[in-house]
Amino acid sequence: MTVFNQENVEEFYEIGDELGSGQFAVVRRCRHRSTGVEYAAKFIKKRRSKSSRRGVTREDIEREVNILKEIQHPNIITLHEVFENKAEVILILELVAGGELFDFLAEKESLSEEEATQFLKQILDGVFYLHSKQIAHFDLKPENIMLLNRSVPHPRIKLIDFGLAHKIDFGNDFKNIFGTPEFVAPEVVNYEPLGLEADMWSVGVITYILLSGASPFLGDNKQETLANVSAVDYTFDEEFFSNTSILAKDFIARLLVKDPKKRMTIQDSLHHPWIKPKDTQQALSRKESAVNMEKFKKFAARRKWKQSVRLISLCNRLSRSFLSRSNISVARSDDTLDEEDSFVMKAIIHAINDDNVPGLQHLLGSLNSYDVNQPNKHGTPPLLIAAGCGNIQIIEVLMRKGAEIQAHDKSGANAIYYAARHGHVETLKFLHEKKCPLDVQDKSGETALHVASRYGNVDVVSYLCSIQANPDLSDREQEIPLHCAAWHGYSAVARALCQAGCHVDAKNREGESPLLTASARGFVDIVECLVEHRADLEATDKDGHTALHLAVRRCQVEVVRCLLRHHCHMDQQDRHGNTPLHIACKDGNLPIVKALCSAKASLDLPNKYGRTPLHLAANNGGLEVVRHLCLMGANIDAITNDGKTAEDLAATEQHEHIVSLLGKLKKDNHKLSYIQQLRPTQTVQPRIKLKLFGHSGAGKSTLLESLKCGILRSFFRRRRTRMTNTARHPNSPINSKPAVSVSISNLYPGCENVSVRSRSMMFEPSLTKGVLEVFSPVHSSLSTADEQATKAIDIQHTSIHGVGDFSVWEFSGNPVYYCSYDYFAANDTTAIHVVLFSLEEPYETQLGHITYWLNLLKALTLPQDNIAFGGRIQQPLVVVLVATHADLADVPRTFSGDFSYDKERTLLKEVRNRFGNDLQISDKLFVLDAGSSNSKDMKLLRSHLQELRTNIISRCSPMTLLSERLLTTLPTWRKLSGPNQLTSWQQFVCDVQEHINPLVSQDYLRSLALQLHSMGEINIMQSETVQDVVLLEPRWLCSNILGKLLSVETPKAIHHYRGRYRLEEVQALAPETDVDELLQILDAMDVCARDLTNPSMVDVPALIKTNGLHRSWTEEEEEESLLYGGVRLVPAEHLTPFPCGLFNKLQVNLCRWSHQQKPEDDSGDEIDGDIHLWTNGAKVSQAGVEAMILLVNHGQGIEIQVRGHDSERAKCYSLLDTTCSITENLLASTLPGLLTAKYYLSPQQLREHHAPIMIYQPKDFFRAQVQRENSLTNTMGGYRESFSSILSFGCAEVYQQGILGTDIHISDVPLLARRKLCRMLDPPDAMGKDWCLLAMNLGLTDLVAKYSNGTPNGTPDVDFQDPDSQQATVPPSPTAALLQEWSGRPDSSVGVLMAKLRELGRRDAADFLLKVSPVFRVNMEAVGGAANSYAPTCNGGTSYNSISSVISR
Repeated sequence: MTVFNQENVEEFYEIGDELGSGQFAVVRRCRHRSTGVEYAAKFIKKRRSKSSRRGVTREDIEREVNILKEIQHPNIITLHEVFENKAEVILILELVAGGELFDFLAEKESLSEEEATQFLKQILDGVFYLHSKQIAHFDLKPENIMLLNRSVPHPRIKLIDFGLAHKIDFGNDFKNIFGTPEFVAPEVVNYEPLGLEADMWSVGVITYILLSGASPFLGDNKQETLANVSAVDYTFDEEFFSNTSILAKDFIARLLVKDPKKRMTIQDSLHHPWIKPKDTQQALSRKESAVNMEKFKKFAARRKWKQSVRLISLCNRLSRSFLSRSNISVARSDDTLDEEDSFVMKAIIHAINDDNVPGLQHLLGSLNSYDVNQPNKHGTPPLLIAAGCGNIQIIEVLMRKGAEIQAHDKSGANAIYYAARHGHVETLKFLHEKKCPLDVQDKSGETALHVASRYGNVDVVSYLCSIQANPDLSDREQEIPLHCAAWHGYSAVARALCQAGCHVDAKNREGESPLLTASARGFVDIVECLVEHRADLEATDKDGHTALHLAVRRCQVEVVRCLLRHHCHMDQQDRHGNTPLHIACKDGNLPIVKALCSAKASLDLPNKYGRTPLHLAANNGGLEVVRHLCLMGANIDAITNDGKTAEDLAATEQHEHIVSLLGKLKKDNHKLSYIQQLRPTQTVQPRIKLKLFGHSGAGKSTLLESLKCGILRSFFRRRRTRMTNTARHPNSPINSKPAVSVSISNLYPGCENVSVRSRSMMFEPSLTKGVLEVFSPVHSSLSTADEQATKAIDIQHTSIHGVGDFSVWEFSGNPVYYCSYDYFAANDTTAIHVVLFSLEEPYETQLGHITYWLNLLKALTLPQDNIAFGGRIQQPLVVVLVATHADLADVPRTFSGDFSYDKERTLLKEVRNRFGNDLQISDKLFVLDAGSSNSKDMKLLRSHLQELRTNIISRCSPMTLLSERLLTTLPTWRKLSGPNQLTSWQQFVCDVQEHINPLVSQDYLRSLALQLHSMGEINIMQSETVQDVVLLEPRWLCSNILGKLLSVETPKAIHHYRGRYRLEEVQALAPETDVDELLQILDAMDVCARDLTNPSMVDVPALIKTNGLHRSWTEEEEEESLLYGGVRLVPAEHLTPFPCGLFNKLQVNLCRWSHQQKPEDDSGDEIDGDIHLWTNGAKVSQAGVEAMILLVNHGQGIEIQVRGHDSERAKCYSLLDTTCSITENLLASTLPGLLTAKYYLSPQQLREHHAPIMIYQPKDFFRAQVQRENSLTNTMGGYRESFSSILSFGCAEVYQQGILGTDIHISDVPLLARRKLCRMLDPPDAMGKDWCLLAMNLGLTDLVAKYSNGTPNGTPDVDFQDPDSQQATVPPSPTAALLQEWSGRPDSSVGVLMAKLRELGRRDAADFLLKVSPVFRVNMEAVGGAANSYAPTCNGGTSYNSISSVISR
């Protein structure tokens, strides 16, 4: 037993007033006699015997003392020393004199969430400290959250009262029933083992109350409260949470979770975006959301009333005491009120704030002669407080006790004012009926209408106007209520006041009308309203500023455009002679300058110093503004009052670029010719791109030659020598695919797509004994490449007979080049994409080839965040399908001589079903002999291409003289650019402005670059590695460099077996190029990876020649203690290989990652980041854990297998998570339109090296979750495997931090999956099984009316089969809006949505959602073992729209 200081505490401390008391303890203020320092002394009554129920046990006192001794933190109360006597133990504690946090906050007028989180963060910091020491407080509630000192600017929070705190021993279960019912966790109520998680529940309850003023689980009695807690029965009622952010609700929802294991930990809470925003948008939402102060104040008052339950009987005694003294007046001023009177006032105010009518009646009934008109210490009578609270019954109680309806506070405001301020319309009606004065002005001149307008209470404003309140009374600043509404941006209030006939042009002390106020503040809807009600657009303030002046000065672009639309006077001059254009030019605000110039503002009007807008722009260095003014015709020779031109002013300020620009424009004919160059001509765009895709031997080159032939030339054309069948049709992923055994697919469901890998013994070539050539099946077929075959991307500008001019881009069918296609295949919506396939192949192979290339185009299309109706693409790529070798495949002909392919309709229907929503596929399949240039089929194809070309060119911008000049200048620039045809975007802009036209702006050049790109003249590339690079000659990179570097005929060097080159070897392939600059581009394209630890080496995975089966894990290496796990990523929609050489790009990113992991001292054999590459495989290691990444299933899946020691479970998961992150980030950046699914591999079969391996799909996990199981049956092995072993290597730390499938929030479902759901649910269903019924099932019926638009089931009147109709604005998807709205709820999980879809009868949509939803989500920051998580290094975000990413900015 611990012995405390037995000396008399009063010898050392002077004991003072009582600060508070509990059941068995009293806290008093005390002062140290020698130092004078004040403390708090907590006197704890000791329990005298074990049988006694009065007092605290010795054990509990010692536990509290020991915990307090261990604690030292700024946000937790500190123990100073401990004394003991016969009856009590006295704790001398730090004095926390600032009162309760909730009382402090309740005194504030308003509180943003940002301010609230600053206090909450202190609470969390204190709890974090406790939990780090394994201490649970078990009694966190508002009464135990105090302020050290409330008078400082940033008060410090202190957690107090550790009477229930326990040190948690994770080896022994601790159970107890204690705490305050409102705040205890379900595990306390249910008498389950307790831990640190219970405190997190209390934090959730406290946060709920703080934000809303409502207690989530409070019932009418203790039993009901505990039942609510146990059932987790709470909601985010709109009445209390109307202004609460989604992030705040999410924070609470993640804490109020019944299962302690799934509840947020203190670490999670501190990293939650509401506490620690990840971006400015999250921070802004927190700043703009507010605490419900009205309800919060009532909650605080309710607590005070409950604490004052004893007050009524006390007041009865008090009333008899002080009312019996006849010589004392009851009604006293603030300074003469004694403690007894203020005590009664507090009780009355608490009753009013708590809406406690019976309590108030009881209290006032016992105070027969009490004056209820007596004000509180702030000078406010109870009637006004009641009016502010909006409780009519309480007002009636007060009036019956003699409260005066005309009463006012010390500032002169009356009850109408208070009710108006807080938005209580019914209270206003009652007060008006009781003849409460309407237009009373307080000391600042404000009326009730002013205050209602200032707080945005539109219902109050409308009511006051309806009962003839005067809307034109002005306050001390001469502002009327309309000024208040205009200042604060309440458009509905402004409209109500205007409709009530207020004076819209009233001016305040500064001469501002409401229009000027709204314009300066940027409230365009109020400006529209005021203009609609005839506000004077030319009204000026004291400085002569109009509304347009102020909007320009404050950079309110939308207001400027609004005022210009309403034809305001643009050339009004202020007292300095400045027009709005002067101000915009001085500020360098180009958008506003353009708007004013477009509206024909005067360009050469001088101010009182003789300066025109051009002078001001030149003086302030606004180059682009100067350029635009000159383009619009400003006089560059105008002089100021002191004789200066714009050029002189720019020279004085040393703005050399402006001096140079103005110097070039001095000659009038030059300036006019520059302006003329920028105007559209009658000439249409001469050329668009024609892109040809198809596997090797499909006849792309032959078709192109035939299309180019005229009638006469076709008679003399020699056919190209055909390759042998083997060379022409290499082992493609389709035709070489072995059939899956029927028995396997029947025996092992879920394994139909599993490839059975053969095991052959391979060895690495020795570097000392020469090179042993080892080829994979893919490379062996390509090693005998046809010399005439297309290499990489062949580009030529040509004329197609009878069609017109094209830039033809022929993409090689050789897979070695695929890794470069993502930058060029689908980056132009004005191109025609022709996909060829050979009819010599079987039908399934034909379909497979078409699917591969169409999937490539679809996968490269960037999905739009705003999903259109039916998930439609706004500008789909134009695709034409051509079947070749009809003659060799013996396709019959019709009587008219054209080929008749019997499977044409079936194939087209299948293709359109798969890709019709994403691509604009021509209605006809062109079946022909590619070598027959003058056949009827070829003529039909020419005719169709001509029709498409004409349609596309009609939508393109016409040519300008500048674009034509650029076309003639580009060849010269290509010669001057040196060995590399690359230049930066900024240099390109500078060259055009310097050498061709100084008046062209960057914005104009962007549109011009888009036109040149569409014509195939240039290509613009952008990535994280290389920013804004202009490729002046696409042929140089696409045909020359890539064709040589990636060719299978590349000379073989010592390192080629693993695709590793020396810099000089790359230089030898492109001798005339700057190799460093070239490698930057190839690195940005993910074609190669430079080794940062060895800069002379570069990895090109596409050129790896060696097979890597020898790198598989074998049973010989096996150790008993090794753990295994893994995943497989597959395309979710179409069973086809990953396009664009994705696996080669993944190898590049793995190389890049491994280079980052390597330490500077590279001496060890097995180091972090060690990597081995082979064809279709890679092996990496990190922290003693290994991962194998394999391309499986004939290119249709990427498999990641990880193994490590039993003791490294968290590290195993970390490496798997890292590798998945690299892969998924690469997929998102390179193939943004490709939806993938993640399957999990059987750990047991990986350990046993079993083939094929059982894969677990999302549906397996969901089915088990629904049945409340936590393991899956391996049907191949006949045993069960736990979720934990499959998902997290059996690591409890990781698994407990994770969220499983059905519980994953709907916002975590990928954008592409949501778009597919929109395609399924947007179109109307005959049985009503569409988005409308789903909206009603989810409780969002208001969205049905919003998105129906008067058409059946909300179907827009757009013909989606008509290409021209697609150019119209496609309405937004109602399903997308529904999911967006619903995702704001914390309970909107994948599981709930699937259940609702099944209830609706839409099993198709539910099954699709099941297939693509994540199975397991874990916050890696919260997992200690995953410290080595990886930030992805792919260059993503550029390959799918290299031109658009630059042009659209």
